[in-house]
Amino acid sequence: MSLVSFDVTPAQSPGTTWQLAAELFLPAGDPPDTVQLLLPGLTYDRRYWTAPGAHDYTRHAVAEGYAVLALDRPGTGGSTHPPADQVTVDSNVDAVHQVIGALRRGAPGVPSFRRVVAVGHSLGSGIAVIEASRHHDLDALVITGLLHAFGPLYAEAVPALHPAAEDELLAGTDLPENYLTTRPGRRAALYEHPDGVDPELSAYHERTKSTVTAGEGFTLDAIYQPEPAAGVDVPVLLVVGAQDRLFGGGQLSTADAAAVVAHERKFYTGAPDLEAFTVPEAAHSLNVHRTAPSWYAAAHQWLGRRVPATASRA
Repeated sequence: MSLVSFDVTPAQSPGTTWQLAAELFLPAGDPPDTVQLLLPGLTYDRRYWTAPGAHDYTRHAVAEGYAVLALDRPGTGGSTHPPADQVTVDSNVDAVHQVIGALRRGAPGVPSFRRVVAVGHSLGSGIAVIEASRHHDLDALVITGLLHAFGPLYAEAVPALHPAAEDELLAGTDLPENYLTTRPGRRAALYEHPDGVDPELSAYHERTKSTVTAGEGFTLDAIYQPEPAAGVDVPVLLVVGAQDRLFGGGQLSTADAAAVVAHERKFYTGAPDLEAFTVPEAAHSLNVHRTAPSWYAAAHQWLGRRVPATASRA
């Protein structure tokens, strides 16, 4: 693993440069052809992808021969924290597009890659969908924790937030005004299936919470619109927790992969390949659940048939 960074110049904030922090993971030997770009969700940073032990997605991906870049999106983790109104869904998409270009060209400390796959979670998934639809520079999408259907807990997501400056874990970090995070204890209630999470992983989940900006909140509706999904023209794997109550548990059962595909096919009309995997005994924050390795394995079986780590495996 090596720490790397990317300078991006968001079109929505001309004259400014943001630095995005990331961790690059490479398998032994020559760099592979394919890199997975990991995009965390709302109130998460790159630590979502490096949970302890078997929950570490990056370790699994590297063992399958892939390079992995775990990114802190603008306003999260070690990345620049611009004024909250500048950190929107659109500015996230613009920043991610520039990172994808750097991965294809190569950058200081980063080799060039022939193929780039985006693996997102929740808001990170929505950003990946919009980016793929707008720029057509990705080779596949693994969309986790995001469907075009709301569950019974979705209305509780906003009341669960409070100013990050008032949070016991984030106070003193000099965050700008209108940066928010989840209230103490609310992550478990919203994002976990209690019977599927060990106490130490639930504690990790709470301890590693990050932020969301008001700008992202005001523009969040963009990720649910039908147009971005319709513009995706690469293979898509949907991964959802069987017990997700943010995007499931209402009219759509997330426990039925076939039902998920049937529902989402109405949106991903241009995707040449659409499949779904349901993670048993898991809610929205998939990676902290005991069954997380099941979706890691399923995703890499799916990727291996469509976007292998190296050309020799094609």
